[in-house]
Amino acid sequence: MTKGMTALFASILSLSLMLAGCSSNNSNGANSSGSATPSSSASSSATASASSEGKSGGTVTVAQESEPGNLNPLIYATTSDTNVTHMIYDSLVEPDEELNMVGDLAKSWDISEDGLTYTFHLNEGVKWHDGEPFTAGDVAFTFTSLADPRYDGGAYSRVQPVVGAEDFHAGKADGVSGIKVIDDNTVSFTLASANASFLASLFIGIVPEHILKDVSPADWAKHDSNRNPIGTGPFKFVKWETGQYIEVDANPDYFGGAPKLDKVITRFGDSNTMLAAFMNQEIDIVPVPADQVESVRTLDFADVKAANDLSVYYVGFNLKNEFFSDLKVRQALAYGTDKELIVSSVIGEFGEVSDDLFPNAHWSHNPDVTKYPYDKDKAKQLLEEAGFTLNSGGIYEKNGKELKFTLSVPTGKTEREKTAVLLKQQWGEIGVKIEIASMDFSTLVTKLLPTGSDGKQRAVEANDYDAYILGFGVEADPDEYRSYFDSAFMPPNGYNFVSYSNPAIDELFDKELTQTDQTERTATFHEIGKVLSDDVPWIPIYGQKTVFAANKKIANFNPDFRGVSFNAKDWSLN
Repeated sequence: MTKGMTALFASILSLSLMLAGCSSNNSNGANSSGSATPSSSASSSATASASSEGKSGGTVTVAQESEPGNLNPLIYATTSDTNVTHMIYDSLVEPDEELNMVGDLAKSWDISEDGLTYTFHLNEGVKWHDGEPFTAGDVAFTFTSLADPRYDGGAYSRVQPVVGAEDFHAGKADGVSGIKVIDDNTVSFTLASANASFLASLFIGIVPEHILKDVSPADWAKHDSNRNPIGTGPFKFVKWETGQYIEVDANPDYFGGAPKLDKVITRFGDSNTMLAAFMNQEIDIVPVPADQVESVRTLDFADVKAANDLSVYYVGFNLKNEFFSDLKVRQALAYGTDKELIVSSVIGEFGEVSDDLFPNAHWSHNPDVTKYPYDKDKAKQLLEEAGFTLNSGGIYEKNGKELKFTLSVPTGKTEREKTAVLLKQQWGEIGVKIEIASMDFSTLVTKLLPTGSDGKQRAVEANDYDAYILGFGVEADPDEYRSYFDSAFMPPNGYNFVSYSNPAIDELFDKELTQTDQTERTATFHEIGKVLSDDVPWIPIYGQKTVFAANKKIANFNPDFRGVSFNAKDWSLN
């Protein structure tokens, strides 16, 4: 789940995350004077595109499997959302292809000697798409809004380290005292304690204060700006035809230089329909299911690009469910999962088995976590130790209740749907009965982030869902996992959909935040991975490279972990 949830990624990354240091001579993507590398131009080390350069003008049509749920970057975001919002909005900072944080709206920044105060110097002359000037006030408004007690968009954890954020969030203050506007082009954040992931947490779209200042964050999802967004980005929103497409046009006044294209159209549809449209040259860029790659390779007008997505695709369990609250049941299902078969039959050359919840290619990955090799006898033994007995129908039961549940799967990505079918078969062989519930992504999100009768998000209950299949990708810093496993971030405060709670994990996440030594922080994340593997709140199954087909007429198409459209400004046509 992307913003979580899954993003689209580069072929090979150096993956050396530079921590926010304790002085202005930091290793955060800025040089010794705090001057950030400009992020508005294409990376010089990006993989060469099919054609190195093209002419200005024209339209590129991109396919994606799910329609965005909204176009406000502060409301819970999926890859379907961010593929579009990345073109419309800018962030204060953003990761480069090596996961170093570089400037976007910020041209440079300084960090105080004690590591507590971050001062950002903004690019001047930036304008919103409606012509209003962008200022430091917009930055302060954006991050203050994340701590507003009325805000339930799931990104509060990004601003929580700032002095005064917790008081504002608890309704004890009128704002966040640690966020200060120094002048129109300068803003500062003061933290309560040193925080190694803070700089990376600022990678989120900045929204316009002049449009949203009089709107309660609780009402943002219903506000006109959600369907008619105003950003500062390289493309301006034009129209959203529900169920069909979203169109954005080039912003000729973009502070980083006008895009080379005239417009980008994002079309929605299932993978088979979109792939057929690509083959008919009605679409220019399309994600390709693993089993269709060879067919695409035969097309003389197509290039195939595989992007390492730094993601783990997994099964998540509702730990409030009476079955899944038992560790032995979760362990049994892990032993009953033939990951090798799933990877070989569903993903093929672009997949690999995942045993750790952190992506295999990321520095936080621990290769020595507890593993659950496929073992049907071990799985059955664990179920019997948990008090289950096999009934005449071949299903385990306890207290007269069969071990059966529903596995929710979002439609649109064939690999997930095929994985669900294999899991139904494999778990059936160990005496567990499941039903597959296929639904569109937005419907699944309403189960994972349920809404109460008052229209606000509420805590997950046992009957909201049983289990689900999704993917999670690291965008910049692995502390993002905190919001999925720290007990303080159960909905509506974060994305801990599974209601997992372990004080040891909470303490380890607190510990890694204060560590500025990369070796020590890596070791702490390895501990986190080990504890999570032991507790099995998720069953990690596979990682994969996301495969795209692109028409050879497009120059500079280089998908990576920042998303399919991260460098759309630099695309051009031959």
